[in-house]
Amino acid sequence: MEQTKIREQVIDDLKQYPELKKKVILLRYEQEHPAKISDSEVIDSMALSRPVSDGIRPAGFISDKTMRIATQFRDKKDRLNQETIMEIAQELYTVEQQISKLEFYVSQLEEKQAEVIRKYYFEGKTWGELQREMHLAPRTLLKRRDDGLDALVSIYSYIGQVKGDRRNT
Repeated sequence: MEQTKIREQVIDDLKQYPELKKKVILLRYEQEHPAKISDSEVIDSMALSRPVSDGIRPAGFISDKTMRIATQFRDKKDRLNQETIMEIAQELYTVEQQISKLEFYVSQLEEKQAEVIRKYYFEGKTWGELQREMHLAPRTLLKRRDDGLDALVSIYSYIGQVKGDRRNT
């Protein structure tokens, strides 16, 4: 029973691999090109957001209070931008660790098993494409895949025992 759950987890992890690779690309782009509002845009929009026309102050007068609010807003905006950058970096690290773990575990399989697992799950090739490319019968491909999955289940089980983790990875 427990092995069935672990096998499902292994298959889910392998199926997520292409999506994880896409996430890395997107997160790296966002990390390199963060969307930011310039300080002057924020301060200008806040400082001149309401007209001063009570006759005492000239038009366009900026009070200390308005500037203090704008400065506080700028500081908050900077903190939020930094938090966003940190969240992106943290998510990128997590996703890259998942990818690295999957690639390492698959690399521990026998070469023929690893090849089928990589091409089917990582590269998203169909069974027909694999048959043509590898010149193998469908049963041979399925056997290699199943043997590879069994070996991955063993790895997940072992790591789960070592960690004492209920998720097994």
